Amino acid sequence: MIEFQDAPDKAKRIFVQLIDAFEEQNINPTPLNYFVWYQYLKGDKPKFRQAFDAILNDPFGYNDRVGKRLYDEYLTKEDDSQSEFDRAFRRLVDLMVKKMDLWSNRLEAHSKELDACTSSLSDPNLNAEDVKRITRSVRNTAESMQASTLAFQEEMLSTSDEVKQLRQQLIEALADSMKDELTEIGNRKAFNNALAELMFDAQGAPQKLCLILSDIDHFKKFNDNYGHLVGDSVLRYYASIMKKTKQDNETICRYGGEEFAIIVADTSLALAAQRADQIRMAIAAAHLKRKNANEPLSTITASFGVAHFHGTGDTAESFIARADAALYQAKNSGRNQVVTETQLPTL
Repeated sequence: MIEFQDAPDKAKRIFVQLIDAFEEQNINPTPLNYFVWYQYLKGDKPKFRQAFDAILNDPFGYNDRVGKRLYDEYLTKEDDSQSEFDRAFRRLVDLMVKKMDLWSNRLEAHSKELDACTSSLSDPNLNAEDVKRITRSVRNTAESMQASTLAFQEEMLSTSDEVKQLRQQLIEALADSMKDELTEIGNRKAFNNALAELMFDAQGAPQKLCLILSDIDHFKKFNDNYGHLVGDSVLRYYASIMKKTKQDNETICRYGGEEFAIIVADTSLALAAQRADQIRMAIAAAHLKRKNANEPLSTITASFGVAHFHGTGDTAESFIARADAALYQAKNSGRNQVVTETQLPTL
């Protein structure tokens, strides 16, 4: 499951899947291909992602040529949203592409020289000196080609340490992209990925997958009374309560604002509701004090909505909507309580 402590493990699994995909589709593990696929996994360039999806759905699929085209069309320009890692990765790819182009141009020049030698050898009026001259030219061209190839290989090897560092940075970047900075649990992207993955896994026993949505009651008023820094501390504390009692079958994420989500696999709706109530009682029983002032803070409570997966025909949107409707019912019925989808009024 995705949680802040094992987010790097999740990122490593994604990276391993990427390498497996390279091997399966016979894709060269070049810096350019790493960079293109990394940007695809990040998912923050909609037009690029749409073009990439179309390629993956194409019978011919992805290859080096396609990767270079995608890179040239969508990824060569720096922008303010790029991280230092993105910029470093892109600079390395630019350097590698330039070296490859230079090597290709040299090989093309050598090929032309050999073609010229071949044409000269077809001259019926050649004498012994001409043959010697052409032979020397062929030998020199072959030696030059070999030197160019060796030089290119050495240049590639010289960047191996940098590529290894970038691989590690890629793993860390993927982990960071899945983590909420404030609470250090999964973010909305981690939630979306985990929910899709777990819904796929639960097709055989859908009702054993449950979703808990929770919302801190009157959080805006709390922020207004004590300030946003105290509010941030409350969010971190609330996340810590969930993490302390987290089970192996749970994925804990910050859904947005003061709203949190727990995806629970291999459970029942009743047990998921019990888990939600455990968290509800823990936060309500907390005696928080304002830092450096020893001033007690208002009691914090939270409301919960719980739903279970319905299997075939159920989408992530409809699954979330049921949990959200149950959460709304809990808020509307007085807050500080747990409501399951079975308690919702039928339409």
